[in-house]
Amino acid sequence: MRHKRDSDRVRVLFLSDHFGYAGGVIHGATRYFLAVLPRLRSHGIDLTIAFLRGDHPASAQLRELGLEPHFFGRAKWSLMPILDVLRTIRRDKIQLIHASGMKGILTARIAGMIASVPVISHLHDQMPFSAALAKLIRWTAGWSTHTLAVSREVALFADKSLRIDPSRTEVLTNGLAADEIRKTPVEAGLKFREQVGVSPDMKLIGVVGRLIPVKGHEILLRAMPAILEKEPSARLLIIGDGPERSQLESRVCELGLSGYVFFTGNVTDVYAALRALDVCAIPSLNEGLPYSLLEALAIGKPVVASAVGGLAEALRHCENGVLVRPNDAQALAQALHSVLTDPLLAETIVHGGSETIRAFDITSHIDRLIIIYGALAAGESVPPRSQDAMIQSRQSVTSSIQPTHNLGRLLSK
Repeated sequence: MRHKRDSDRVRVLFLSDHFGYAGGVIHGATRYFLAVLPRLRSHGIDLTIAFLRGDHPASAQLRELGLEPHFFGRAKWSLMPILDVLRTIRRDKIQLIHASGMKGILTARIAGMIASVPVISHLHDQMPFSAALAKLIRWTAGWSTHTLAVSREVALFADKSLRIDPSRTEVLTNGLAADEIRKTPVEAGLKFREQVGVSPDMKLIGVVGRLIPVKGHEILLRAMPAILEKEPSARLLIIGDGPERSQLESRVCELGLSGYVFFTGNVTDVYAALRALDVCAIPSLNEGLPYSLLEALAIGKPVVASAVGGLAEALRHCENGVLVRPNDAQALAQALHSVLTDPLLAETIVHGGSETIRAFDITSHIDRLIIIYGALAAGESVPPRSQDAMIQSRQSVTSSIQPTHNLGRLLSK
């Protein structure tokens, strides 16, 4: 496409807390940055990219695409990023700030207020944060011109917990390039199995995410003995790394699961890891709209997930995934066993997932961001849009979930 002249391009500062975690650990937001930021630039946005913390190994992928991110390298509670952002606004003649991460949003709001630059607050989850930070976020709520939430549950969280005006909030689900993900060959999955020591004939359950309590890894471990009792060939692949790894490894030993559970550590090729699986588990206690869900649907893997947040909005029970009550190891075990051993059920939800993923097309996501940017840069209100037809309300989805003792009967139909 023909790019606009530099003088006509909207000048956006994309600001976030960090690109990834210590030790090279990446998360869903990292993969979002890598998918979205290059496309914004290629669609005519004059983009400045900055992070409050230090550099991260995965940022090399942005540099390979011609994007040079700035890392302020500031301490966790430093006020210096406000000055960093103000200098960036002046230097690059920034017209608006697109901010994510709670500290990134707070910094953007303060700098935006001082410089009279509109701010977009982008909420990806409902992760807990300190009372002091929560108070500041609520106090500055009116300083965001527009708020994006990845799911309706996150939008509700923005209203009830962060005091963000609902009239200035819209649900913009994450986008991803499904066609590119589907190109990951079957051979990549077989190679990944070989690397971690899982033979091709094993029934492989996998969970993708940072190893923190809210992701529900311990619940999945508690579900494994019941799965193995019925399906001895089952194995569990824990994909990712994080502060809970040593505790989870100890829990594996306590539950007698040594040799049945494999920890991959940090993984750079998430798609190869997903391709290796027979079923993807997402046992989270709360979620926004995890990138791992969308990636699993795109690559054609059946998903068993907790009925929380954006998971319960995007998935319809036994149509494009299987939903279970959160923190219920028995129900999780029953659902995973059913998907592993019932080819018709697995095929049904994989087909439903392939239809669902169309609603998360990255082109539509980028197009909407560009519309928002253009309106705010011109000092206009953001034009409304119709709701995504394929995203179901949390209430309607969770009403279809059966009590735990009926789940097996429902899945056997």
